[in-house]
Amino acid sequence: MLSLAIIYRRSPDGRPLSVATIQNRSMLAHAAAEAIQEAFAKADELAEKDHVLGQIQREEADKLKRVLSALVGIPDAGIGRLNAVTVQ
Repeated sequence: MLSLAIIYRRSPDGRPLSVATIQNRSMLAHAAAEAIQEAFAKADELAEKDHVLGQIQREEADKLKRVLSALVGIPDAGIGRLNAVTVQ
């Protein structure tokens, strides 16, 4: 079973406090799609500064996409980025 946790942190390095969990599949799919998009955006930003590190981050984003696609059921058409999320 997958859950989405809402976490509160007093500071960036502070101890996390779980405030709530969500098990709604459409919310999980939306959160997964957002995480994937953010990972690719981070890779693009890094690539502007350092091509090699950007490529490494892109590989990590691809891995995240494969894992979350399998776990949450996001369609994975083999493209680099998600444009839409469909949950059945």
